[in-house]
Amino acid sequence: MNYYNFDLDKQVVFTYNEIDLPKGHFLHKFLVEFKLEKFEIIKTASTKLNLKENTEPQKVVIHDLNEDEFYKIYVNDSKENWKQNDKFFSQAYFSNNLITTYLTDHWWILKSTRVPGEDVYNFLLNETRMTFTLDEFLNSMLLTLKWFNDEGKRIWKNNQPKETYLSIGEVNWISRNNMFYDSITNQFTKVDHEPRINWVDKQSYMNDAIRSFIELFGNLMGLKAHKHIMNYVADGKNILKRIEYCIDFVETEIFD
Repeated sequence: MNYYNFDLDKQVVFTYNEIDLPKGHFLHKFLVEFKLEKFEIIKTASTKLNLKENTEPQKVVIHDLNEDEFYKIYVNDSKENWKQNDKFFSQAYFSNNLITTYLTDHWWILKSTRVPGEDVYNFLLNETRMTFTLDEFLNSMLLTLKWFNDEGKRIWKNNQPKETYLSIGEVNWISRNNMFYDSITNQFTKVDHEPRINWVDKQSYMNDAIRSFIELFGNLMGLKAHKHIMNYVADGKNILKRIEYCIDFVETEIFD
């Protein structure tokens, strides 16, 4: 955990207690501009962070501990996608949190309020805490795909490319800090976002979706030491049926 102390009424002076940032580092610039005093760095599967050098690209999630808000910062990472993704995330109606975007030539930042619940990974590894079935989790993934496409159609209502669908690319649905689950409302929420939103044709969309479905079951196999997970993925025929179910959902609920 990192603490930064400064007086906003005077010259901004930082006292670095745990990390020594090189001059001109993006993290120093970010902390000054957004006035964060106390924060932690949250690692995700896609983190690219170098605190020793001013290298690019860099990508990191910062948790503002005072305001309990989260910033995902992209520094010259996937820059060619920023403009289109900023249009989506700045206008989409998220049901469980508020997202604000900041776009410059140097960085793209997603700021999010806290999502209710906690990392779905924590539930998957503890059967006694799971109040949802793995099929319910699978359905939440499919509904998330549909929501992104529906929101895309709303946002690009007058200029959506013909015969295209809004893809979020390939997704590792059970990577840490990607999906949250709220056991009180029984709701799943995707919390980690990448600038991969793009309008693609039907075949490309299905290719992205199928690869994500296959990766999901492959990653679940990696958790086979947990009996309740193994029971779900042990029968190859059932996995094929579930993948077919996912494909049918895309065909009937997303393609129109």
